[in-house]
Amino acid sequence: MNTKKNKLKTIGLWGILFLLFPQNVYGATMLRIVGSSAVFPFAATVAEHFSYKTHEPIPLVEAVGTGAGIKLFCGSRKGPDGVIASRPLTLKEEEKCRKNGITFEKFVIGQDGLVLIQSNQDLPFSLSLKDLDQVLSEKIQQGNKCVKNPYKTWKDIQEHLPPYPIRVLGPAPNSGTYDILVEKLESACGPFLRHDGAYIEAAANENLIVQKVLNAPNTIGIVTFSFYDQNRARLDALALNDILPSLPSIQDGTYLLSRPLYLYVKTNQLESHPARRAYALEFTSPEAIGEAGYLNPKGLIPLSPNEQKEMHDRADSLERN
Repeated sequence: MNTKKNKLKTIGLWGILFLLFPQNVYGATMLRIVGSSAVFPFAATVAEHFSYKTHEPIPLVEAVGTGAGIKLFCGSRKGPDGVIASRPLTLKEEEKCRKNGITFEKFVIGQDGLVLIQSNQDLPFSLSLKDLDQVLSEKIQQGNKCVKNPYKTWKDIQEHLPPYPIRVLGPAPNSGTYDILVEKLESACGPFLRHDGAYIEAAANENLIVQKVLNAPNTIGIVTFSFYDQNRARLDALALNDILPSLPSIQDGTYLLSRPLYLYVKTNQLESHPARRAYALEFTSPEAIGEAGYLNPKGLIPLSPNEQKEMHDRADSLERN
């Protein structure tokens, strides 16, 4: 009788454990993906679809920033299974991965753009890329010299620009978005943005940037196109070189602050980690990143059909279990 009661207690305990910890009952290893806050919403959505289709645990997706994510990814073979990034790995970062015995595959999962936003209650204006360099760079070129940025108002840069003080909220240096912004500016006087109060480094929280733009008149913010698109009822985008950010202008590259988004997956011992390949397959599937994919309403700008197929074929060719 006591044996039967003990068996029932054991079954009951396993039932409770299954309800409380469904991902660990069978010893399943949870995928871990880290990196860009800009790519995070897409990666987290893919994680849910991946789990639903494969019955694997939902991968842990962490928005730690592109730079911090790559550092974790390349730091150890036992580190994260993948990294999501708003810029490609640098040669130095690739070398660190190789040094630590890490092999990986790179996937372009879509496109995005950086958008200069203002409240739709403010006077609209447009900029050239050269103007933006003059607005944001720590040092600017005057003659043959690089000098500390002297511009205090927009009008100081161009007569037709507004007379109010320059105040721009944007990404911090630990962000891949910051790296892309600096790269696009192509400043002749170094890859640094100003620290005199005209450019304000914001946390990786686009909601916060939008709220500050809406609550502080004549403030400009820098956010991703997907986030601007979700909030365009309250915001205006500034044209750059007379081109507004849009799905077509980002796809064809005529909008100058467009950029690819990336997924890197470790390929070490894939036979022991089949979920890595399965996650890459889901992320590159037409159902996810195609023109009518489930990431489209989230704001991901799709690749061309040929590029999508290339990425999906690349995932499919990873070593199978």
